[in-house]
Amino acid sequence: MNPAPASELATAVRTALTPFVTDPTASTLCDLSRAVSKMTAYANSGHYAGRSHEVPGPWTDSYFACDHAHEHIQNVNHTFATSTAPTPLDVRTVKYAVLAAVALFDDAVRSDTPNPGAAHEFSVFAIARSAAHLLGSGWRAEPGLHNTSGLIQHSVGEDYLLAVGDVGDMSPELYVEGDDHRHILWDTAGEDLPALAQRVADIIRDPALA
Repeated sequence: MNPAPASELATAVRTALTPFVTDPTASTLCDLSRAVSKMTAYANSGHYAGRSHEVPGPWTDSYFACDHAHEHIQNVNHTFATSTAPTPLDVRTVKYAVLAAVALFDDAVRSDTPNPGAAHEFSVFAIARSAAHLLGSGWRAEPGLHNTSGLIQHSVGEDYLLAVGDVGDMSPELYVEGDDHRHILWDTAGEDLPALAQRVADIIRDPALA
């Protein structure tokens, strides 16, 4: 069975949250816990292999927010186990922790979805992110300062820097740097985001193409 799309997982959490907030019972909490667990698993899944929990980024934030929400859910679950009803504060704490987790999950999904049509997305990091998307499973991109560079990484440890700089011809050029080699993308004027991302991905797959 194929896993549910990310958007469906977030929607399922929102759907399960409402009954719990309205009527906090062991049953509604269980439904919410299952929905959050699926969202947590997605954030930590092989779809995003290589996103180390030690490296800041949208999926790292999402994973820890989901985990934090689950801690509060488990606290309320322990309350039910002692035949005690959760307090209004307990319910609100779960509610806001879950809403925060959903918001960060949505941000992480958007961060992995290139949007070539948006002019403000056309930064060096946007090229790096789109290239990582083209490279497939295990690849990710992390932004440099103000998105002026991008570090394209793979879960097995490969990493490539995409940046713009002086390469000796007195004008800044886009280049990919990795394995102690710098691969310059010449003649990029007029190329759009998808074309540049494809060139970067091709260089990473086969540096001889540079």
